Amino acid sequence: MAVITVKNLSHYYQDGDYRRYVLKEINYSFEKGKFYCILGQSGSGKTTFLSLIGAMDSVQSGTIEFEGKPYQKYDLNTIRRNLIGMVFQSYNLIPHMTALENVLVAMTITENEIPKDKVNVAYNLLDYLGITKTKADRLVTRLSGGEQQRVAIARALATNVDVILADEPTGNVDEDTAEDIVAIFKKLAHEHNKCVIAVTHSPQVAAEADIVLTLRKGNFIVNE
Repeated sequence: MAVITVKNLSHYYQDGDYRRYVLKEINYSFEKGKFYCILGQSGSGKTTFLSLIGAMDSVQSGTIEFEGKPYQKYDLNTIRRNLIGMVFQSYNLIPHMTALENVLVAMTITENEIPKDKVNVAYNLLDYLGITKTKADRLVTRLSGGEQQRVAIARALATNVDVILADEPTGNVDEDTAEDIVAIFKKLAHEHNKCVIAVTHSPQVAAEADIVLTLRKGNFIVNE
């Protein structure tokens, strides 16, 4: 069953009297249990697409649905808090907090059902992603780039969502760490039934995906 469906999705940028379309009447469905990668040249609309399905920007034309319900019927904050987790290239962690505290913040703001013992759950989640208790208690600024990205993934998962979006998740880490991050995404999709969608410039990352979507001339070319 599709978890996110886009129907006739278009998006443009206005330049005076000229509209430049970066997305043009895209139709596609994303399913749980799969790891998707979206490729495309700079300016092709990859990040715009991710911003739209991540409810960080409003739909101009067409519809996006979460399990059959259009985004227009949600408050966008509700989608971000309760339905979709986001992982950024720059991590976007709160620098004056520890790894644990960054994860706990996400657990606090969601309206999803979270176990009462949040601290132990957060520690266990971080440990599952390779962040020991000792490192979990450190300020995130004292962690390596790869460790910070793991914390960012833990934060996205902490709200108990089914969809994880990642914007260039391996862009700021070395090759070995990138392989580890991709392995985590594959495990989340295949063993935990998450829908993972990553925007990337990396052919190596895309080679590990179940489905590769290339954005060209505003629409998807699908390679399964």
